[in-house]
Amino acid sequence: MKRFVAALCAVSGLAVAGAAQTPPQQGAPPVFRSATDVVVLDIVVRDRRGQIVRDLKSSEIEIQEDGAAQRVTQFRFFEGGTLVLGESGPAPATTRTAVPSTTTDASGVKTLHHPNLVTMVFDQLGPQARTLARAAAIDFIRLQDRPDVFVSIFQIGQTLRLTQQFTTDRARLEAAITQVTGEANTQYLSGTDDLKKAVDSAEEARQRLDAATVAVGGTEGAASVAGLAREAAMADFVVNALRMTQTLQREQQGMSSLYALLALAKKQQVLSGRKTILFFSEGLQAPPNLEHVLKSAISESNRANVSIYAVDARGLQTGSDMQEARDMLQGAVQAGQRQNMSRGGQPVTREQAMIADTAETAIRTNTQATLADLAESTGGALIGNSNDLRKGIARAVGDLSGYYEAAYTPTNRTFDGRFRRISIKVSRPGVTVQARSGYFAMPPGEAAIDFPYELDLVTALRAAPPPRELPLHARTFRFGAEGDRRRFTLVAELPLESIRTSTAARGQQQLHFSFLALVRDAAGGVAEKFSEDSPVLVPQDRVAALRQGSAVFIRSFALAPGEYQLQAAAMDQQSKQRGVEQSSIVTARASGLALSTPAFIKRTEPIAPGALPSADPFRVGETRMVPYVTTPEVSSGDLPLFLMVYPAPTDPPPATVLLEFSRQGKVTGRSTPALSAPDKDGQISFVAPIPVSRFPPGDYTLRIAVQQGSQTAEESLTFTVLAPAGPRR
Repeated sequence: MKRFVAALCAVSGLAVAGAAQTPPQQGAPPVFRSATDVVVLDIVVRDRRGQIVRDLKSSEIEIQEDGAAQRVTQFRFFEGGTLVLGESGPAPATTRTAVPSTTTDASGVKTLHHPNLVTMVFDQLGPQARTLARAAAIDFIRLQDRPDVFVSIFQIGQTLRLTQQFTTDRARLEAAITQVTGEANTQYLSGTDDLKKAVDSAEEARQRLDAATVAVGGTEGAASVAGLAREAAMADFVVNALRMTQTLQREQQGMSSLYALLALAKKQQVLSGRKTILFFSEGLQAPPNLEHVLKSAISESNRANVSIYAVDARGLQTGSDMQEARDMLQGAVQAGQRQNMSRGGQPVTREQAMIADTAETAIRTNTQATLADLAESTGGALIGNSNDLRKGIARAVGDLSGYYEAAYTPTNRTFDGRFRRISIKVSRPGVTVQARSGYFAMPPGEAAIDFPYELDLVTALRAAPPPRELPLHARTFRFGAEGDRRRFTLVAELPLESIRTSTAARGQQQLHFSFLALVRDAAGGVAEKFSEDSPVLVPQDRVAALRQGSAVFIRSFALAPGEYQLQAAAMDQQSKQRGVEQSSIVTARASGLALSTPAFIKRTEPIAPGALPSADPFRVGETRMVPYVTTPEVSSGDLPLFLMVYPAPTDPPPATVLLEFSRQGKVTGRSTPALSAPDKDGQISFVAPIPVSRFPPGDYTLRIAVQQGSQTAEESLTFTVLAPAGPRR
């Protein structure tokens, strides 16, 4: 269920204070760009009564990063979009200045200096949650009816969808809120009760079996035990099926939510002003394989100076989150007990093999706690545990009305990708401070890095000579035109025998590798980016089989005409070995008859449940074809050939294709199989099995030629036939 991250090619770097701003259009938020690394913090300070403190001086505040004091270079207070108190330099100013939030030039056009930008994000919500979210969101719109507050509205499903662009028009906002909260239920995790019942039933069956095994003897007793064993096995099957489905659904839901929040935060780095995300959710799913995405979403929010207020739209909770976590943890304990009791005499079930993963997932099953972690780490707050969310919404509105903005340049100038923790101390007694927790120290201005693990991979791509410790192979396959662009599919392969294994919990073996691919244009800019971090836990008895295979990464994308360079890197996170592969990509506007890059198919595999739709031509229905990346070496059977034909619309479609085989420059055979009729999109899929068992051992070239009227298109590829006793790759 893991995914590559779509390109987030916004300006990267920490939030910046004092950068040059471009004059905004009337009613639009101002935008600025900078490659500096100044850290900007929005700080809300309240007294014992919960009221905003408005007269704090910079001399009363201390900011530390990883325990080291930082020099505050700017400190100012904003109220309702107006700069009320401005201080700069190490010493506090002694005067209060009131700067209006707008100024008017000679032509009468008003310019907004410091807007409040609020992004409402509606997660996948059930009927009751949509009702509560609708009321809370409309309360927010009505409570903060100020000209300096711009609100946009997004909805998360399988993708992120914009419903309303930033606006101050309250009527349009209320209509958009009503629209997104009135749609059909899209929640994924509706089977929790079914799973709990199945777990209880399976445990009862297991207890009956254990009791019978101890108490009953003889032939009749053995038959009774066998029957109970079948009953327990069937009950375990139901549990494992439901649990696997829930795990996959949890990963899919967590992916949709976390990647959406990550993208929204990162894209706001170019915007100035107070930035807030109001996230309406039924709980945030963050299983272990998405932990790095959660941390990166927090980091990107903090780098962009975005505060997240998480609204738990489930209303008043009765402890069900903690109960689900306890149930999962208890399931892991029981699986461990059964595994110890089996003493190797019974096959290990998937549930037993996933003991460590289940126990770790249980820690994150309290989805409200994950929401709170996200909110509090970004200087926001969790709003929940009530069927009337108005009080919490009013608190969020109050945080927008008055806050301090502090800036500093970090004393630690090493951008090593590590998390830098920020702490704020105020000398004035009796106050509480609300601010963000820290950020990952990424190189400022590096648009190719979104996650900490990518830093080492980008470093490998820049190394001269490029590292080759890992045998990474990467290739792009060209397909048909899509408007003025061309479809490509990237296939990268990493043999797992090159990845180090280590012993993890319960004797399982761990592999951990990461992948990054950049497609750069002629100017060096990032046109496409894909990355994935893959921690893998496997039982000891499966390691040998796993290491005989390869990790294969397949991603599809489209490029405008031009010249590009593919840069791919992989890293073993345990041995720190790296591998880099680079190649050129040239694409031009398609005209007339055309062929795709032909491919020999290595295997087919099912698409994971819940996978997003894809335009990848290697994906057919619920099956994906996995092509060879290097020259295939085979000794028997058939070698499937896959090709796409794109006929010219001006002539009748071609009827046949010529397959010409040659060895050492001499033609050894020809074939002219028939082509099918074009599909509804006007293209022809061609698959032909090459019977390599009929070929003598040697290296072969296959030339493929298609003719349509006076037009001819050709492609070629190679393969090797081994002697029957030779090794197979």
